[in-house]
Amino acid sequence: MSEKSVSYWQQANRLGLFFVALFLICFAWFYMNPAEQVLHEQLFNLTFIGFSGMSFAGVVSGTIQSYVWGYIFVGIWMTVSKVSGMK
Repeated sequence: MSEKSVSYWQQANRLGLFFVALFLICFAWFYMNPAEQVLHEQLFNLTFIGFSGMSFAGVVSGTIQSYVWGYIFVGIWMTVSKVSGMK
């Protein structure tokens, strides 16, 4: 079985889209399960820079930041892999 090389852009895009899906699920969960809504919103404020609450602006800001975090994490992962000599 041959190993297929996946580029940084492909990996980062996939992880970014996964993070966006998780963010949207968490955002929807805030309204579906009203228990601990204050804690939920505080965690969003801690996780996302400049999060403006559970509003349209908050959804846009969180979605963009979630996608960007995918690129950051893959970049860090690939850098550490190269420095440590892992393939």
